[in-house]
Amino acid sequence: MAKQPKAIDTAQVARKLDIARKLNWICYSGLLLLFAVWNLFLDGSLKWWLLQTIPLLLVLPGMLKRRQRSYLWLCFILLLYITAGIVDVMMPTRGWQHGVLTALSLILFVSAMMASRWQVQLQNAKAR
Repeated sequence: MAKQPKAIDTAQVARKLDIARKLNWICYSGLLLLFAVWNLFLDGSLKWWLLQTIPLLLVLPGMLKRRQRSYLWLCFILLLYITAGIVDVMMPTRGWQHGVLTALSLILFVSAMMASRWQVQLQNAKAR
C-alpha cells in the first residue's frame, strides 16, 4: 500500500522560500563585494577577481528568473568556494577574508539548497 504524500502549508512554504531567496541575494552580493574589495583594493589582482567572480556570474541570469536549476548549480559551484575557504582558514598566515568567504559560502549554500527544495514543493503543490 503506497503512502499518501503529506499535505503542505503552501503559505508557510512560500514564506520560507521568500526568506531563503532574500538570504541568497544578501550572501551572493556579499561574496561579489568581498571578491571586489579583496582583489581590486587589498592584495589581489584583476585576474584573480575574474577567476573568482565568473563562476558566480554564470548562474545570475537563472537566479534573476528564479529557476530552480540555477539554485542547484549555485550549490555545486559553492562547494569549490567552501573547500578553498576552509583550507585557507586553517592556515595561520591567512587574513580575515578567508573566514568571511567560508561563512558567506556556507550560508549561501544552505539557503540556495533550501530555496530549491521549497520551490519544488510549491510547484508540486500547485500541480495537484
